[in-house]
Amino acid sequence: MRNREAIAALTISFILGRAVCNGQPTSDASHQPTAAAVRAKIAFLAGSYVTATTLPPSSSMPKGATGKGTSLITWALDSMFLSIQEESLNSLLGQYKGYGMLGYDPQLHEFVLSMFNNFGDHPVYHGGFAGDTLILMTKVPAPKAPFDQKLLWYRDSGTVRLEVLNDMGKGLVPVLEQTATPAPR
Repeated sequence: MRNREAIAALTISFILGRAVCNGQPTSDASHQPTAAAVRAKIAFLAGSYVTATTLPPSSSMPKGATGKGTSLITWALDSMFLSIQEESLNSLLGQYKGYGMLGYDPQLHEFVLSMFNNFGDHPVYHGGFAGDTLILMTKVPAPKAPFDQKLLWYRDSGTVRLEVLNDMGKGLVPVLEQTATPAPR
């Protein structure tokens, strides 16, 4: 009888070990958010917007900068992802065009944003929600030294706000604020 208990314990350990190694959840599936719940969390981002961007003053840019643009965020791939198209013009960066996809990765249990832009950048952000704010982070490769970048995306009355903060080793510093107002129809 003791051998059967040992074999059963080893079998269960083996199955659990395989599940962990394969990245499969070991708890029941009820802890996974449903596709509808994921869509509901990020639905506030979907829309066609006119954007106003502010780059706060810094040592390299004492007067800061402002810009205007558009943002089109639509559901894609059976409403599992948000497709993002950004265009703006500002006095510091000039003409900016960015494209991205935002969705939920059920294996990582987090939201993932992959962005590409006309400057050749292609960051991939990971994160989740704190209250009603979507918080995404990445490590930005830079010629001198990589740095951490944090995005905060949230609804503010009738607008959608985006804040970008960089940590160059001395803590998070705001580097961009964008207000997206629904475009007139």
